[in-house]
Amino acid sequence: MNEEAVYQSVVNGDLEIAPDGTIWRVRKRGWDRWTQKAISRPCRRTRAEHDAGDYLQIRAMFDGKRHIALAHRLIYRHLHGQIPIDMTINHRDGDKKNNHPENLELASHSEQQVHALNVLKVGRTDQNGERNAMAKLTVSQVAEIRCRRKAGEKLSEIAADYGVTYQAISKIVRGDRWAG
Repeated sequence: MNEEAVYQSVVNGDLEIAPDGTIWRVRKRGWDRWTQKAISRPCRRTRAEHDAGDYLQIRAMFDGKRHIALAHRLIYRHLHGQIPIDMTINHRDGDKKNNHPENLELASHSEQQVHALNVLKVGRTDQNGERNAMAKLTVSQVAEIRCRRKAGEKLSEIAADYGVTYQAISKIVRGDRWAG
């Protein structure tokens, strides 16, 4: 709903989207106390994007209520049409503030995750074994556990020595955990 309201500012001519993906405010909305109506007046051309963390935002007031939309979504919509409900806008280079039209592409949520892992090299990569922040055991301890079990020692005894559950020891021995 917010995105639709802010996009109306583009349609009405209050905001202008340049070919390079910058959004400019060319008219300001205000209240005319004589006619008791909201009006739009020409103003000095200024950048409309606000830096709000990861993404640039566009803000617009309608009927005393602030509406906020993400700049990259407005740019994509203005240049390519309506964005399907189940789709998102992906930044190809990973820079969330680079809203150049050539850097924006339509993507599903799963395509965004694949892009982050494979192209941008962020997310859950290479977190196996000791590199996993949740790991309680080292590689040498896992090798020792497997040797002890092979020698016939009980799962519960091994688990007590390492401070883990016997189920965890069982999964290590079977290769379900700490494969190799």
